[in-house]
Amino acid sequence: MLMTREMDYALRVLRALYQEGQQSAAAVARRENMTKAVTLKMLKRLHGAGLVSSQRGSNGGYALSRPCEELYLSDLILALGAPLLINRCQNPDYRCENRPEGGCGLCRELSRIQEVLDGEFRKTPLSAIFQET
Repeated sequence: MLMTREMDYALRVLRALYQEGQQSAAAVARRENMTKAVTLKMLKRLHGAGLVSSQRGSNGGYALSRPCEELYLSDLILALGAPLLINRCQNPDYRCENRPEGGCGLCRELSRIQEVLDGEFRKTPLSAIFQET
């Protein structure tokens, strides 16, 4: 399992849009100390996933498509691609070499832990994570 830099960048972009509202890619990049190129790439991915909208023109910029009160880390993980798995035996297509008929004890325990982790990714809305205290 790896929380990638891409995930970090996506969270930073969403945080900027949540806290500051609609803004340009350059403004997001400055606020989050990211390069404009990386910011634009991430905004394009988030736009493609339906999490961010864009508006052209002098009053344009990027904004959240959905309220962060309705978004969870699990939504972002799925929007960016494959789910975060703690081991290959959590992959739905995996067949355990040790116990092909139902998985070994290690696979069962890692599956239990994966369920807990997945629940945690669905537990707290991004709005709560982005609150500055």
